[in-house]
Amino acid sequence: MKQLKTLDDYESERQQHKYLLLKFSASWCQPCQRYAPVIESVSESRNDVAIAEIDIDTVPNVREIFNIRSVPTLVMLKNGAQIDSLVGSATYNNVNTWIDQTVNA
Repeated sequence: MKQLKTLDDYESERQQHKYLLLKFSASWCQPCQRYAPVIESVSESRNDVAIAEIDIDTVPNVREIFNIRSVPTLVMLKNGAQIDSLVGSATYNNVNTWIDQTVNA
């Protein structure tokens, strides 16, 4: 899973992938830290979706673009446009099911 540290990093990833899953988190967020291994496992198990993480305190401009109000939040992009989001933590199976439903919608 790639760490996006600047707005330029985000723009580059957004343009490179048909499907891009963004995980919004924060270093101070305990649920985000517990959720990290789940998303890392999802990232390692999938090759149809690129997955990247954004710390909302490091790259606040991207947080504003997606109107992120709570972390952790997952946002799925297709060809650079948001198609769905999932707020809060979920299990490995639930995240994979959500990705499958979102990509195949």
